[in-house]
Amino acid sequence: MTHPRLKHISPLKKQLIKFTLIGMLAVLVDLSCYYILLNILPENWPLGFGLEDVAKAISFLCGMSVTYTLNKLWTWKAKSRSKKRVLNFTILYTTSLFINVISNSKMLDLLHEVDLLKPLNYKYLIAFIFATGVSASLNFLGQKFWVFKVKLD
Repeated sequence: MTHPRLKHISPLKKQLIKFTLIGMLAVLVDLSCYYILLNILPENWPLGFGLEDVAKAISFLCGMSVTYTLNKLWTWKAKSRSKKRVLNFTILYTTSLFINVISNSKMLDLLHEVDLLKPLNYKYLIAFIFATGVSASLNFLGQKFWVFKVKLD
């Protein structure tokens, strides 16, 4: 049963609300994993990857699994199994992963190197929020118009 106020909300707004709620849960998973990994992983990684980059990549993938499952079933109501959809989602989130990790890294660089920003506390949280905002925008558009696009006949 739908609440009377919800009947007047457009389908796009409903999708955006659902996407945002699921995104908040995925961000909580991402942030929790990021924090845990920053504290348990070794600092030196091969191939020039820093602890922050490895932790951010792994935590992003944890959040991604929440996003795909819940958005598929609730936001976009895609019930069919589609290998193409999974492939498109993987391409979108791989792109988003790189953008997220790079955004996080560049923001951390700015926060540590720019004199005006050096006194700020919670640099990792600030960088995390910035990177999440950038990738969340890309993810909504990519899911709406590409991965879960509804074909109108």
